Amino acid sequence: MQHSLKRHVKGLALGVIAMSFFLTNCYAGVTLTGTRIVFIEGQQEKIVRTSNKGDQPALVQVWVDEGNSAVEGIAQEVPFMAIPPLFRMEPGKGQSVRVRYLGQDLPKDREALFWFNLLEVPPRSDEEATSERLSLAFKTKIKLFYRPAALTETSAEQGNKLQWRQATQGELTAVNPTPYYLSFYSVGVRAEGVTQELATPMLAPFSEQKIALPSALRNKKITEINFELINDYGNGVNYQAKRNSDKGFIVNKK
Repeated sequence: MQHSLKRHVKGLALGVIAMSFFLTNCYAGVTLTGTRIVFIEGQQEKIVRTSNKGDQPALVQVWVDEGNSAVEGIAQEVPFMAIPPLFRMEPGKGQSVRVRYLGQDLPKDREALFWFNLLEVPPRSDEEATSERLSLAFKTKIKLFYRPAALTETSAEQGNKLQWRQATQGELTAVNPTPYYLSFYSVGVRAEGVTQELATPMLAPFSEQKIALPSALRNKKITEINFELINDYGNGVNYQAKRNSDKGFIVNKK
């Protein structure tokens, strides 16, 4: 039954792609409420609310994948299903999408990451039906985190545990020793009177990432790092790390 549904939905996806080649509207009107979905172990489903803020109806397709595929990725074996997978939205209307956990085993000692995808295909008018112009469908994706019940805190509360190192003058290393995914709004560093914003990575649980420093900061010793982690509601939590040794930093919540 599950494989049959996946084949059916995949066929719908290919049909949506084909339809997009005949459309000429080039705006996105369908929006999502929220910037992330957090599943706590034991929850069976979450509700994602969408709304059509445009002035025309839209065909919408939703699915969950691992973030490494295009529309056909909905045929992946993932433990979540979005219902309904395909629907029409009238202008000014909303649609609730249920994201259901299918019960497959997931890690108990760390968060798991998936992606909720929304593909919007705007309609074509009678006048546009004779046009040979090409239009695009619009895709939106947000993170879906599965959090084991043993993890009783949130990811944004882990900032004090984040470790920063500057082993070389050309890069900064961020170390995440926690079982949570850490997402950043911003990372700003200060070195010898120079302040610069860096790329904002997402750190997987128990991982580290090297961040290349811009030329203005190379050959300088970083003295301060100000960073903002994103919490479960999409809001920011601010932290500051100050150098306390040649390579290490002490982190405090601001």
